[in-house]
Amino acid sequence: MLLPVLSQILQRAVTGQSLQIYYQPIYDIHRKCFHSAEALARMIDPEYGMVSPAVFIPAAERSGLIVTLGEKIIESVYRFLSEHDIAALGLDCVEINLSVAQCMAQDLCGKVLRLQQQYGIDPRFIRFEITETTFGHISDVGQDTLKQLSGMGYRFALDDYGTGYSNIQRLSRTEFALIKIDKTLVDDLDKPHGSRR
Repeated sequence: MLLPVLSQILQRAVTGQSLQIYYQPIYDIHRKCFHSAEALARMIDPEYGMVSPAVFIPAAERSGLIVTLGEKIIESVYRFLSEHDIAALGLDCVEINLSVAQCMAQDLCGKVLRLQQQYGIDPRFIRFEITETTFGHISDVGQDTLKQLSGMGYRFALDDYGTGYSNIQRLSRTEFALIKIDKTLVDDLDKPHGSRR
């Protein structure tokens, strides 16, 4: 059960302008330049100010509003791409996070196609990102959705690899353009025996 305040904040986010998208640049150490950006949702409520994603995303998941919120994020990114020449910005693509609920929604591909056509977006400019935990929780329906999106020309990134239980065989079912290794796996690389003493 959500607190009334959180419920109000989420409702305002999905119906108003309190949801904002910031673009975090991603640096390529080989090319020595920024090559893409990740779309990060931030909520600035008119009454309560900045609301942390650590608060509003779990709340949206519990309330069932995460799919609606996710759709607003995708549309915001597509609108941004329709208004800017990302090649001129030096970017290959923009990454958009997908939740478990979005992956499981049978109409996700239809909604993405509608937005793609509405804003004239080339799928190669989008890379959908899912966390390893999300990937571990999606069923065959979710796998089919990812395959359909892939068939439409979209690419995928796997985030936080090493925090879940994915094996190579499971990963091979989806063609990931990028796998982001979780920070915890590399924190102790400079120590002789890792974190063990």
